[in-house]
Amino acid sequence: MHKLLTTLILLITFYPLLGLSQPSVLLLNPGKSSESFWKDVDLFANAAATRLKLDLQIFHAERNNYLIIRKVEQLIRNKQLPDYLLVVNEKKVLPKLLTLLEGQKVYLLVILNGLTSEQQSRRLMNPHWQKYLLTSLIPDNYWIGQQTAEALVTAGDNQAGEVLIISGDKTTPASIQRQAGAVDYFNSQPHIKLSHLVYAEWNQAISYQKSYILIERSTDLKYIWTANDLMAFGSLEALKAHHLRPGKDVFISTINTSAKVLALTASQQISVLGGGHFTAAGWALVMIDKHRKGQKLPRSIQAPLFRIIEPGTDFYDLLVNKNWDELPFEKMKANAQGGYSFDMKAHKASE
Repeated sequence: MHKLLTTLILLITFYPLLGLSQPSVLLLNPGKSSESFWKDVDLFANAAATRLKLDLQIFHAERNNYLIIRKVEQLIRNKQLPDYLLVVNEKKVLPKLLTLLEGQKVYLLVILNGLTSEQQSRRLMNPHWQKYLLTSLIPDNYWIGQQTAEALVTAGDNQAGEVLIISGDKTTPASIQRQAGAVDYFNSQPHIKLSHLVYAEWNQAISYQKSYILIERSTDLKYIWTANDLMAFGSLEALKAHHLRPGKDVFISTINTSAKVLALTASQQISVLGGGHFTAAGWALVMIDKHRKGQKLPRSIQAPLFRIIEPGTDFYDLLVNKNWDELPFEKMKANAQGGYSFDMKAHKASE
């Protein structure tokens, strides 16, 4: 009896060391649970959480940022905040969240869309956020905007003509930066005329409506650059409605890696595809794992998550198969310069 009591005391005393207590993480996902990109974000993050033994919960705002504010208010009111929050600065929601969460003992990691340099510097003057605003993991949206624009013109054999830009929205940093990269490239090409730039709010139906009208108005349309796959689908439908052949009469580029867009790229209806940033939440969980083990994180990570995706490559096959459970998330290490490698192929090979 005495031996059993001693064993129970030891179990209670050393409970955290037995790995039975998992740090809690909440991903505030601004997208719709039905959207392919945000579903991929969830799948990759869940695989990472399982590997790293983190208790991950995901809340979808269904593209209504007011619901994110309400969710955080509810968590504060009920004293149910997790140990870590993963936040996306979609449509400038982050400054409001930081105001709400100041003084609360919850660590924040910012992914995909971050604060401006000025906003971050101002927040880090605050002792609270010096401790609790851990890091940001932001892909280079300007780069992918520029690279997809350049590859689009190359796909069209550098033909002279008009280009139509279907951008996301006017406030989300990723949208602004992708658009800027594309505009800068097209404006640098004297044989390319940027005829129209419109916003379709990441929505297929809106993209179809606007593309249909603008295709009708264009006299020499050769290229359509879109900021995400749903908008590319709308533009593709509009081309077909005008009896134009995608990949032959007009060339389309886009960003994201849904199963549908991967298939359309393989069939050459989508001429250029960029993606890889759906992994940001999963890599942020790796940062959380390092933080809980006492490692210091850099204040921000400008992550090279994007790449141009070509059918027939290993990376394309990896995206199609989505075997994320095979990735050894726990083995990620900083390189000699203190940066992190986010190459899925390399990590799979190192397992």
